[in-house]
Amino acid sequence: MEKKKKIDSECRKFKDQWNIQYFVIKSSNKALCLICNESIAVLKEYNIKRHYETKHFQNYSKYTGSLRTEKFVAIKRGLKSQQSSFTKLKTEQEAATRASFHVALEIAKHGKPFTDGEMIKECIIAVSEEMCPEKVNLLKTVSMSANTVARRVENITENISSQLFDKNGHVEWFSLALDESTDVSDTAQVLIYIRGVDKSYEVHEELLDMYSIHGTTTGTDIFKGVEMAINQKNLRWKNLKCITTDGGKNMSGKDKGVVALVSKAVENDGGSKPLVLHCIIHQQSLCGKCLDMSEVLKPVISTVNFIRSFGLNHRQFRQFIEEIGENDLPYHTAVRWLSCGKVLQRFFELRAVIEIFLNEKHRPLTELQNNAWLWKLAFYVDLTKHVNELNLRLQGENQHLPDLYTNIKSFRKKLILFQSQLRSKCFSHFKTCEIFSHTTETEFPIDFAIETLSALKINFDTRFSDFDAIANQIKIFQNPFDTDIETLAPELQMEMIDLQCSDIIKNKYQNSSLLEFYKSLPLTQFDNLHKFARGLFSVFGTTYLCEKTFSKMKYTKNVYRSKLTDEHLKSLLIIGTRVFKYASSPWAGCGPRAIVWRPLV
Repeated sequence: MEKKKKIDSECRKFKDQWNIQYFVIKSSNKALCLICNESIAVLKEYNIKRHYETKHFQNYSKYTGSLRTEKFVAIKRGLKSQQSSFTKLKTEQEAATRASFHVALEIAKHGKPFTDGEMIKECIIAVSEEMCPEKVNLLKTVSMSANTVARRVENITENISSQLFDKNGHVEWFSLALDESTDVSDTAQVLIYIRGVDKSYEVHEELLDMYSIHGTTTGTDIFKGVEMAINQKNLRWKNLKCITTDGGKNMSGKDKGVVALVSKAVENDGGSKPLVLHCIIHQQSLCGKCLDMSEVLKPVISTVNFIRSFGLNHRQFRQFIEEIGENDLPYHTAVRWLSCGKVLQRFFELRAVIEIFLNEKHRPLTELQNNAWLWKLAFYVDLTKHVNELNLRLQGENQHLPDLYTNIKSFRKKLILFQSQLRSKCFSHFKTCEIFSHTTETEFPIDFAIETLSALKINFDTRFSDFDAIANQIKIFQNPFDTDIETLAPELQMEMIDLQCSDIIKNKYQNSSLLEFYKSLPLTQFDNLHKFARGLFSVFGTTYLCEKTFSKMKYTKNVYRSKLTDEHLKSLLIIGTRVFKYASSPWAGCGPRAIVWRPLV
């Protein structure tokens, strides 16, 4: 400390005349010798002069006057050129690293093999040779080997997980969506999605973790993965609002299922018992499968398989329908939600062509001559079309609970309307039946249609009992101005009265989305109502995101990539299910710092 004070008190300053006199310049509060590039630590003329006379006087004393000045300028220019070269090299290396991260990110987002990096590099070099040959050598420095791409993907995943870890630390409520499926190597993969909401109503809906199971898939086994994700991702059990599953026994078992074990963990952490929901899309699909459509579906599937499964038959049929400008028949796939309706509709549209083709193949389908059967086919075409429209409304990301439940309630009322109209043979919403009614004199089977609609309505009334149980909460959340105060919890009653009596707040409700409305409420005045609303905003109504990710998993880990490790598969799914935006700062160190969190709203 005393030495520093002494140096400061001496007021050591670099003098311009030392440039020419000793061939030195000032660099970082030190004197830098231009001849040997050595730094002279102490900024005193004595030290600078001693350095010059000891090392360079013999060779440079001959330069005097303008010649000495020119020599100084030349040496200085050479140093700057050298420094510029080093800076340029460093910039090019950083750019090559950033480019490598960008390529790895695109490979991961599209689920492509890591080895595609080398192919992409060859394509880039081929393009640059034609368009900018001077950049070829620079592009060759970009590392895109399989190992490099794998490391880049791992680094990006670590960066994303770190951001999610920070986000999870601020959530007030979160909900989980769970589903399990097997990959191409028969490994059970459990997907865990989170929807978290903080006190500022910022919602993030992300893949929390993927847990791989190589043995049994009991509720206890799956719970271990969920518990690990909760502990490692900066979450607390007591903040869990809801858990949504596919309704399987290992998930929903009362004693040893995942739901039961999760509920115990929440209660042990001091939280209230979470809501438990069966995916609303799965339930809707099960309602459709309750109908006994075998009388119509079996002949249709048998005919489609006869046409599609034999190469010659399929080629001849396709050539036949192309001549009249029609599209092909699709296969029926039981696990696909929309498959049944699409197959029935296409079969009905091509029934005349199919009949001619089958007769030529000496395999006639007698049902095509049966008008009673064709009436049922037309009816099922229209009914499955309505069911498919409901299914499509329930799909999608960022679906909030009130919207999903509203669609179910709406469909229930539509079924009542359908029954009423079909009793009087009104086909306003059954267009296929209306078209067929003009081509036949056979009576529409009213009793069959009413019985089918009644069975479907009963299933819709019973299968959504878990949503009906919280219908009052959904109603309060969706429309707080149409709520009976006396039915509310005591902590909400006073706040709800203040809310309903405010014309300003009511105007905001009418002119903004539900999320924006709750955001606009004063925090201190409606503290309990905010907590209630944020909890329901976090609820998953479906496991749609899990199903969508499983489809991506089947594409990513296929028969040609069956040796893909569980960790790399998880990294690819984590990256592939996220949306990014980039900043201009370089990606330095071990990870891409330029990935910026984009909240979901």
